[in-house]
Amino acid sequence: MNTPVPSSSSKSTMPAPAAENRKTRPRPKGIRKSLSRLGIKLPAIVISLLVLAFFVSTSLSVKATQDALVETIKSELSSQTLSKADLIRSNLIWTRGVAIDLAAAAEVTKYDQDTILNTIQNTLVHNEQIFGSAIAYEPYQFQPDLYYWSPYYSRKLIGDLKFTQLGNPTYDYFKWDWYKLPKERGVPVLSPVYLDKGGGNIWMVTWSAPFFDTQTKAFKGVATTNIAFSQTQKIISDIIVGQKGYAFLIDQKGTILGIGNRGGFYQPMEDSMLSIAQVAKATEWEALVKEMTASKTGFASATDAQGRPMFVAYAPVGLETGWSLALAFPQNEVFEKTAQLQNTLVIYASLVAIIFGVILYLFTLTITQPLRRLTAHASRLSAEELQLVEGKLIEPIQIHTRDELEDLAEAFNQMATNVALAFEVLEEKVADRTRDLERSSLEFATIAEVARDITIIRDLDTLLNVSVNLVRERFNYYHVGLFLVDDRGEYAVLRAASSMAAQQMLEQNYKLRVGQEGLVGNATRTGQASIALDVGADAVHFQNPLLPETHSEIALPLRSHSITIGALDIQTTVQSAFDERDLKILQLLADQLASAIENAQLAKQVTETLAQLSSTYRIQAQQAWQAAVKQREQPAYEYDGLQLRAIPAHVNDELRKQLESGKPIIVTEKGEARNKTGAKKTLMVPLRILNQVIGVIGLEQENPDHYWTEDDIAMVQAAANRAALTLENTRLLEESQRRAIKERAIFEATARIGSALNIENILHTTAEEIERVLNGSEVILQFINDKKS
Repeated sequence: MNTPVPSSSSKSTMPAPAAENRKTRPRPKGIRKSLSRLGIKLPAIVISLLVLAFFVSTSLSVKATQDALVETIKSELSSQTLSKADLIRSNLIWTRGVAIDLAAAAEVTKYDQDTILNTIQNTLVHNEQIFGSAIAYEPYQFQPDLYYWSPYYSRKLIGDLKFTQLGNPTYDYFKWDWYKLPKERGVPVLSPVYLDKGGGNIWMVTWSAPFFDTQTKAFKGVATTNIAFSQTQKIISDIIVGQKGYAFLIDQKGTILGIGNRGGFYQPMEDSMLSIAQVAKATEWEALVKEMTASKTGFASATDAQGRPMFVAYAPVGLETGWSLALAFPQNEVFEKTAQLQNTLVIYASLVAIIFGVILYLFTLTITQPLRRLTAHASRLSAEELQLVEGKLIEPIQIHTRDELEDLAEAFNQMATNVALAFEVLEEKVADRTRDLERSSLEFATIAEVARDITIIRDLDTLLNVSVNLVRERFNYYHVGLFLVDDRGEYAVLRAASSMAAQQMLEQNYKLRVGQEGLVGNATRTGQASIALDVGADAVHFQNPLLPETHSEIALPLRSHSITIGALDIQTTVQSAFDERDLKILQLLADQLASAIENAQLAKQVTETLAQLSSTYRIQAQQAWQAAVKQREQPAYEYDGLQLRAIPAHVNDELRKQLESGKPIIVTEKGEARNKTGAKKTLMVPLRILNQVIGVIGLEQENPDHYWTEDDIAMVQAAANRAALTLENTRLLEESQRRAIKERAIFEATARIGSALNIENILHTTAEEIERVLNGSEVILQFINDKKS
């Protein structure tokens, strides 16, 4: 508490008792001139300022030294990072040269089977850094009768070479990045890190160099050299960064490709540095990783996932790999180098402080003794040891220095009196209110958290189960059950529960009769909460043998628009566990839960209604299109590049069945859906309206070697979707026009009939209008005489 200390010139701000004492006690004349002021003693404090200046200069020196070391570490660490990145890049570039040489040889040399195998073997024998190598050909390029041809040699653990024929339908190397990327780009490409299941079953990267037919310049295949990624990982693990630092390598997605032994227990190729950066200990680590994944070069200060402050230099490896290398140097190793200098300076500063302190102590002893007495009384005041008798202190402080300290003592005595009085009145009230506020705040925060979690759930069963589990977990109750009133309003049925006996109660279809059984029955009937503080003495409580430890129970109604739809039942093992405040807070939670249940039920109804409407509309659309197709003599059209003409429909039942899946298919001349080359293929794309196939677009290529790419299929699908939508809109427009013509004809006929003035004219006009509308039909109008026998 900050209480202003009054001076001798502002007596009106003093408490009343102290002001009266100052007025009734006369001061001797002439003494004021001889009093020694604190202003004479305080200049001695200047000595301490000199000591402070010494410590400040020491701190600045240490700080300057640390800054210099940090700059040195930054320069050296950045240089080392670039050097190690160059080492990794050089290893990759060297292997690329081998792949390019192998591709050049395959391009200019007509290999037979034995020669190409010997060439690949010699490549591995003379290049120990290469784990495996292959030459993969396009279909029928190596031999006219071979669709796949990709011999592959890799190293075994014992040093021998292992042969694998990658060309087989199971592996299908045409779909792998190491083959597709150089084919598409026409230049050597380094693949991402992958697990080689076709050869050595290890993690590796592959340089793929394309080679072409020397005459037609057509793509012929690729030559590959595989590098066991363990070589790169060993480079990372061998990097020494200080005593406890480490290096790590990540790709453009943040996945850890390699990490030093002191970097933590992570699984390369699986763990993500972005996920690791989310732990509480890591600060600025996520920003660092994002800089690395953006292939930037830089230096940062961050705390890793193990809680160690680090200086980190990072640089990209390049070669379009997306890899980024980082070296992490522990900051404490940098600051340890300045510790000795700091300790030496502190020793000197301490010696100077001791010498000046002794001098200052002897010089200011006359000041410190009264201040110590004030301090002692202040401590007793804070410890509530000062007592009052008839509104006055039993032990007031007595200081007679005849200066400002004496005035300070008098003001302190008055302040202590006022504070002691205030403490006696307010302390208990503050403590009680603080406890109540803390408890209420915790409970409201818990309710808000539970309400937030359940309001986002739309499935009713999930909502009920999650709700009871959250309430029991957050409030540590013995049992929490959620009842919903059945459709007939007779029983409150247990729909979800959380306790040791919950599963057994649910399996028994546990229910209580509304208005007759237990607190739940009472709450669902009256719409008011029911409490049993001692279930043994409560007549309404329903004894449940599955919950023998229950001592207190509360049932809270779940109300929706003044209608009770269920009840939230809470049981504890403590007697008198609930009071009026608990009732209000838990009822608030029950109201939130009732609202969430209502929302979940409404969401379910809306979903079912939309599903029914969608199904009905699909059936109507299908029937309408079947009728529209039957009205046309030729329901199919063909465009040959020059003209559009009608043709008979020729989609057989087998194709129709395949098209019903909604996916495009490729049909050969024989009508078989397959992807082999050498036969003319027709791309069939279904026309779909609301998941119903109403037609098909067929595209036929005269070139038998044409291959329908994914881009071609996607473009045709987009056109088919737009065409189907346009056809549906046109059908709806035609139907609207027909309906308008029909309604207009009926209106005109009705108007003419209504203009007739007698029965004969009415009959005549009616017959004419019906004949005109029905176009040539014979019309007979006859009155019926209903004769009764």
